[in-house]
Amino acid sequence: MLNIGINGRSIFRQLTGVQHYAIEISQALCALRPEDTRFTIFAGREGRSLPETGLPVSPGFFPAGGPIRGMVWEQALLRRMVRKAGVDVLFNPGNVAPLFPGVTSVVTIHDLAFLLFPGFFSRSFAHYYREVIPRIASRADAIITDSNSTRDDLLNHLALQPEKVTVVPLGVSSRFRVRPSDEELQEVRKRYGLPSRFFLSISSFEPRKNLRALVRAFRLLSADILNEYGLVLTGAGGHVFADDGTAAEISKLKDGNVITTGYVPADDLIAIYHIATALVYPSLYEGFGLPVLEAMASSTPVITSNRSALPEIAGHAAILIDPEDTEQLTAAMELIASDSGTRNLLVERGRKKSALYTWENSAEKTLAVIRSVAG
Repeated sequence: MLNIGINGRSIFRQLTGVQHYAIEISQALCALRPEDTRFTIFAGREGRSLPETGLPVSPGFFPAGGPIRGMVWEQALLRRMVRKAGVDVLFNPGNVAPLFPGVTSVVTIHDLAFLLFPGFFSRSFAHYYREVIPRIASRADAIITDSNSTRDDLLNHLALQPEKVTVVPLGVSSRFRVRPSDEELQEVRKRYGLPSRFFLSISSFEPRKNLRALVRAFRLLSADILNEYGLVLTGAGGHVFADDGTAAEISKLKDGNVITTGYVPADDLIAIYHIATALVYPSLYEGFGLPVLEAMASSTPVITSNRSALPEIAGHAAILIDPEDTEQLTAAMELIASDSGTRNLLVERGRKKSALYTWENSAEKTLAVIRSVAG
């Protein structure tokens, strides 16, 4: 029997990209139910409040929430929990892991934004990640990453052996492909005060997401389109991110043109995807870019960047733009707003593209990596 432990620190935090991955991949791994494998999700005290899901959660008494307590739990207490449970391999889905796990360790590193764009984060966050991630990567028995683009970054900047790093693309839940009822869509529209037509951006409010440029490009749209369309920014901020001036750009538009919803629960997020005119995702750097595929699965056209992993993920199913060319971004939004043929073509291509990515496939490939180092 192969006893696999899962570092659950990321699962019990506010849902951002890394946390979303940690939850989905943990659920998909446990759903595989191989006869010769046992999974245990180790968590801090927060794990005791998890609603009944059937997941094999083993919570501790010490909280793992917050940056300091989380580090203490991960670096000290998790090792004890793993050793006591007789774990063979510890899978760490959230970038970080115990420096001395005491067992075979597999780590998913999603991107190197902290290293390539340190100015986009608080000084303490960037410093901690620059110090700890290279050590974790060098000591891990295997590393999983989301895209070929990020694999290249890892090999170029962390001097890792190529055979140590495996690409396992993320998946898209089938829930995104099911359109909510008209009543549900109307309730969500009313709950967040969404306009009848709008461009959508879904991301945390951090500088590399390039929201300031998006708001500036939106402001340059023709008067007719500005009168007809709004811009909806969905996602949470955070103390680890630097201020990129997005709020100052928003203040230049009349009230109601730009709506910021803050964090949105998963069910509401699916509805927002389905009623948006298009997702605009002009990020400067991504290890994967899951919102691109989620929008495609929701039959929503996508405009995204021609940088990092985004062309690899979007392919020909999105309009690719230079994220630093404001006029190009404005032109792409005007094309979406005015040309139904382009919208329909992107929707058709997006559905086919997103269908290639499932969490079951991600879990099977992740388990294969874990097995490869378990011996």
